[in-house]
Amino acid sequence: MIELYSPNSSLNLIIKTAGNLCNINCKYCFEIAKDVKNSILTPSLLRKTIEDVGKKFSVVFHGGEPLIVGRKRFSELLEIVRQFYPEKVTSVKIQTNGTLLNQSWIEMLFSEYKDLNIEIAISLDGTYNMNRLRVDAQENPTFAKVRNAFQLLENNGIYAGMLSVISKKSLKYAKEYIDLIDSIPNLKFVKINALFNIENNELAKDSISPLEFAYFIKETASYYIEKGLYKRLSIEPLLSILQRINNKESRYCNFSCNKCFNFISIYPNGDIAPCDCFSINEYLIDNINRMDRESVLLEESIEAYLESKEIEKLNQVTDECLKCDIYSFCRGGCLSHRYYFRKNERLKREFCSSKKHLYDYFKTWKIKKEDK
Repeated sequence: MIELYSPNSSLNLIIKTAGNLCNINCKYCFEIAKDVKNSILTPSLLRKTIEDVGKKFSVVFHGGEPLIVGRKRFSELLEIVRQFYPEKVTSVKIQTNGTLLNQSWIEMLFSEYKDLNIEIAISLDGTYNMNRLRVDAQENPTFAKVRNAFQLLENNGIYAGMLSVISKKSLKYAKEYIDLIDSIPNLKFVKINALFNIENNELAKDSISPLEFAYFIKETASYYIEKGLYKRLSIEPLLSILQRINNKESRYCNFSCNKCFNFISIYPNGDIAPCDCFSINEYLIDNINRMDRESVLLEESIEAYLESKEIEKLNQVTDECLKCDIYSFCRGGCLSHRYYFRKNERLKREFCSSKKHLYDYFKTWKIKKEDK
């Protein structure tokens, strides 16, 4: 059985700062399908959450769009975090669409709260054409605003990460994608995700197949190496693929033993759920407001949930992975993908085939001892 939660591993809290409230209208947004109210996390709930965790952990302010709560409320939340940093809260991160970022935000996050060493990552699906599904409420493109956010950070000497979702509109632009990455000098890392949205057990509009994603990763990898961009920044999942090929541990959950319940989502009403790639409609662990801090820790709620019948469907999905001859390479991949593909035999098989395809392609990149 794949270990969904590792008590001895670090915990990562995904703070859903404003639920699924957002200022833009991405056509593929998974968050809007969740039964979540558009409320704003209170400082008191954040404090209780931190106090209810028994070990050290990281915090990422997430959404929806976290900056939509405004600088005053965000400052109040950071003040709570500051009281526990770095003794208990080991790192502070923000995942944003970047469109609300301005000089005032930058001064607050990186000057007023410089002591928190905040890391920021911005969502950008690639070039203008690749980013066409990320529009505002008036259906206007967001590419220019997001690109300006990277420029603003660069002007202030701040590095950032980039999160990209690869859709049907992206597949033919692998080289252009790498050229875009190369054109942003303050990029620190890049994470590429596949658009695997499912409706009625089939891929939804603009989603791609697992093999299409594998081909995109291969093409980007070749050009990334050819340009020498690996000398400046890392790209996931390429980094983890090469780490696993060379028997190195990966920090990226898709290729790691640290799975879904090591990444805990906290919603503004106090609901606790696993990694937000799962819908809270299906996996609700507990509610912070129902927990007695003197007798129950967040970790204990996680462990109790994993002993319940609620988790049986996910365990059935993961049990199949242990029989696979490349399990040590892919570690089951993203378990939410396997879970949502489970009722479509074709997609389920293709998901595994895509991992084997990547393994067969990249195993030739294994570093030999004489090459070191």
